[in-house]
Amino acid sequence: MKVTVTKDFGTAKKPVLPLVPETTTVNKKEDLAQVDLFSNPADANSTKVKFAFKILEGGTETAREVIQWMQNAERAFAGLNSNTGTFRKQMMQQFARGSACSTLA
Repeated sequence: MKVTVTKDFGTAKKPVLPLVPETTTVNKKEDLAQVDLFSNPADANSTKVKFAFKILEGGTETAREVIQWMQNAERAFAGLNSNTGTFRKQMMQQFARGSACSTLA
């Protein structure tokens, strides 16, 4: 299989990942994943904080959006004190849908 890219890909005309982040727009509340995180994950009695971020759809996101989604998912796992693979897999199914969910499963 031959992979070709346009001449201006990765050059000054069109950088691979622009330095200025694009704004994330969410049209519906259903497009957000919401979790309650502990301010101190080691203490179950610590203050809870609501954390919401955009659900990964798959196929339409830019590289920056996928990177931001991974950082948000890791932040959520840390706040939930999640260190088991089965719990993380269940949460990933809530954080993604469509082709992204089937790819992660």
